[in-house]
Amino acid sequence: MPFYDYYGDWSATSVGKGWVRAQTRYVLDRLMRALPSASSLLEIGPGRGAFADACRQKHLQYCALDINARLLRGLSRRGHRGVLARATHMPCASETFDIVFASHVIEHSPGYSEALTFLEEMRRVVKCGGLVVIIAPDYLALREDFWNCGYSHSFVTTRRRLRQIYHDAELTIIDDRSLYGPLIGLTGWVAGQTLGGVFWDRLPG
Repeated sequence: MPFYDYYGDWSATSVGKGWVRAQTRYVLDRLMRALPSASSLLEIGPGRGAFADACRQKHLQYCALDINARLLRGLSRRGHRGVLARATHMPCASETFDIVFASHVIEHSPGYSEALTFLEEMRRVVKCGGLVVIIAPDYLALREDFWNCGYSHSFVTTRRRLRQIYHDAELTIIDDRSLYGPLIGLTGWVAGQTLGGVFWDRLPG
């Protein structure tokens, strides 16, 4: 399926790559501190593979799931395992992975029902005691750029809305925090609220 081939044609900038690598290191380090025993991770929507490369460095058993065959072929050439499927119908056995991770994916759900099904599938394939991790843009920070930066953005995500849908999916929230590229916590929140999506289109990672 050619979905999002558009972004595959972009050339990554050196600044964009550094931005993504910094965020990736921070996120993966937090996940490993939260679950030190983790040995396997499923990433839904792997993008260019920065998280896949970081998982290899941590010696995690990594698998990517996406609906873009071209993207998965690129990951395969770099030695990463991938599965071509929709996030709402994962061809994975229940309780397979220690961590199930999706960055900037849930907002592409057509609506609430699909977003809830997506989270329920993540919960199904994660092991008991594992982590279901979502990174999503904050509409309250991006405003109109929420619609402009991704042509399939359909499900509005904010911190409060994500907390609500986690509850509906019967998931227990153990932590949430603001993240703007490599900036975290209050700094990340302030940057997101003031800069929003200003730099995202200029720094493809």
